[in-house]
Amino acid sequence: MRSKFTALKFSLVLVFILMSTILVAQTPGAPPPPKDISEIKFMPASIDKVNQLVRYCRNPRMIYSSDLKNLLEEALQYTRDTKRDELTVSLLSVTAIVELGLGNQENAVKYIKEAESYLGQLPERAVVNLLSDLTRVYTRIGDVEKSTLYNDKLEAFTKDKPQFIIPRVLNLRNRVNLDLKTGNNEKVKSNYELALKLAKESNNPALLKDTRFSYANVLINMHKDDEAFTILKDLIPDLENAMTDRTGSFFEILSRNYERNGDYKNAFIYAEKTFNLPNATTQQKGNSISKMINLSFYLKNYSNFESYYADHKKHGMDQNSLHSRKLYQLAEGRYFDAKENHKLAKTNYTKAFKLKMNKQFSPDIDVEILTGLASLYAREGKNDSASLYFKKAENLIKQYSMPPATRFIYANALKNFTQYNTVGQDTLIKNLKQEMHLKDTLYHMSLSKISNELATKYSVNEKEKELELAKKQKQVQELELKQQKQRNLLIIIGATIAVLLLGGVAYILSQRKKQALLLHNATLSDLKKQHRIDIMNTLTDAQEEEKKRIAGRLHDEVGAMLSIAKLNINTLQDNVFVSGSGAENKLAVTKNLMNDISETVRNISHALMPIALEKYGFKAAILDLLTNIKAANSLRVEHVIEGLDDTKNWPQNFTLSAYRIIQEILNNAIKHAQATHLFVQIIELDNAITIYIEDNGRGITDENTETEGVGMKLLQTNIAYLSGKLEIKGEPNAGTFALIELPIPNAIKP
Repeated sequence: MRSKFTALKFSLVLVFILMSTILVAQTPGAPPPPKDISEIKFMPASIDKVNQLVRYCRNPRMIYSSDLKNLLEEALQYTRDTKRDELTVSLLSVTAIVELGLGNQENAVKYIKEAESYLGQLPERAVVNLLSDLTRVYTRIGDVEKSTLYNDKLEAFTKDKPQFIIPRVLNLRNRVNLDLKTGNNEKVKSNYELALKLAKESNNPALLKDTRFSYANVLINMHKDDEAFTILKDLIPDLENAMTDRTGSFFEILSRNYERNGDYKNAFIYAEKTFNLPNATTQQKGNSISKMINLSFYLKNYSNFESYYADHKKHGMDQNSLHSRKLYQLAEGRYFDAKENHKLAKTNYTKAFKLKMNKQFSPDIDVEILTGLASLYAREGKNDSASLYFKKAENLIKQYSMPPATRFIYANALKNFTQYNTVGQDTLIKNLKQEMHLKDTLYHMSLSKISNELATKYSVNEKEKELELAKKQKQVQELELKQQKQRNLLIIIGATIAVLLLGGVAYILSQRKKQALLLHNATLSDLKKQHRIDIMNTLTDAQEEEKKRIAGRLHDEVGAMLSIAKLNINTLQDNVFVSGSGAENKLAVTKNLMNDISETVRNISHALMPIALEKYGFKAAILDLLTNIKAANSLRVEHVIEGLDDTKNWPQNFTLSAYRIIQEILNNAIKHAQATHLFVQIIELDNAITIYIEDNGRGITDENTETEGVGMKLLQTNIAYLSGKLEIKGEPNAGTFALIELPIPNAIKP
């Protein structure tokens, strides 16, 4: 036995060593993934949990939810209770950001104002973080005055402190975004030049790349595409090596420029690439899927519309960006427009057009919305409404510089409308086609060339990366080939030995398991037989006791009455004709005795086999028993009986045993409980009957805790014999209840 166990241990250790060798040789180590909200949720309250929660909320791929709000509230309570002011401020800031993401601006203001109150109580690093958060939140809220105030404070605080050069660079970039939103473009270039200078001085290549990419994006928004693409060409190889992966932003730029020039097919391709990026932010996914719906509408390709719409509803929008909200609502309108649901399409178009947010505006999307409304009304034959919305779109085109594609959308829709309807057009509309063929076509070709050049360069760069990576992998494989062959040989030899050892041990264990199973089954069979014998012995003993009781009753009651009757008859025989002998009285007494004897014998007979049970069935017998109890005792009896209408196919011994069980419990309640009220409930289920009997008697007391009397023993044995369950509970002077469940055996087929 000891040698077998030693062999098992040795084989397991050997297999573990071999598997460890294989894993070390073939799989590189990887850092553990960052904690997700589902992991953070089950962490105990601690500083680590708070830090993990703050990191999650600062992640661009954070998903806003009510669960996240609840976790933040719990964390705030913890940091306040433990007086961790620095953590409390961080939580207040990210909670404000989350509330903004959920569209709850009032709550966001409440939390960020509370965070403001801590400004004079924090160390330098925490002050920098808080000023940055205050600038960010107030910018998103649209409070230009406060966002400018805290941006200036952060610039002044970090200006002469080299340790805060990175926050200063990020703050300068935020200032540019703030200036762009307010239309103040004068200092954009100087601020970004300063940010680029500081980024170089920081000796942080990732920060420099990220800042250059951010500047290129700003230049595109300012319609300085040539300057922007000059920067982007140099950055393409390092998009994934910046502070944050800018691949998604680059794809967004390509998609936006293709869309502006009417190349909807390529615009869709890059929107889809953005959406499918594993590291795309929640905002990027929401904007990309909305754009995919709009582009599919222009391409008249509705094959995946349902799945796009489901993703569109799932990812939502950036509640604090007018462009994102209008794009989302426009996609809703396009979806229902394609479905020919004009009512919902018009509702969503109108809702999109009416959206307003502080000083933000998106006239190009408004032109698309108004053109969509005009086209819908034109299809319905409502020319006045169609003309109204075309006129509104025309006014926006006059007022703002529109991308070529936007004007194409308007021109084509108007062209389709004017083919069948006479509409007044001013000089702008009359010369629109000519302008597009001259100016816009050149612009289109220029931007298309730039976009194609960027896309090609990115594709070539990706291919070069793949080839270089493949070359390096091949070199590594060649270097490791000899070592791998040796390792493989060692692994094969070791694995063969391990398999042989494990096979031998497994065979021994299998044989022992079989023997143990056989022994277990034999023991179980013996226990079942012994249990059946014990039940039969108990039943036999109980039956013998019952026979003795019946015999005693016959002897004491019936025998005594018969002796008196015999004595009276003998006396009558001697003095029947003698006057004054009292023969008539003796005859009457004898008659009464004979009636009592008959009644006693009848009761004993009924106790042995109730007539109602034999003649009318189980349910009638129970009702007859309850009726007799009501009549014979000063008890109020309530009963509920469900089912039991067809018990003729029940086995006779089951029916009789069930009746005896109910009879025994009722007898105990009448004789011992001193009850005045009984409640009986019997319910037939699919495969069992449940019996519930409750009385209001004296309950279970110290005097009647002995449950091993003849009646109770017979009751317990009968229930066990029927594989039933019994539960009896009672408190002194609070009554007693009994609950019994009896499985119904297979019915006897007639």
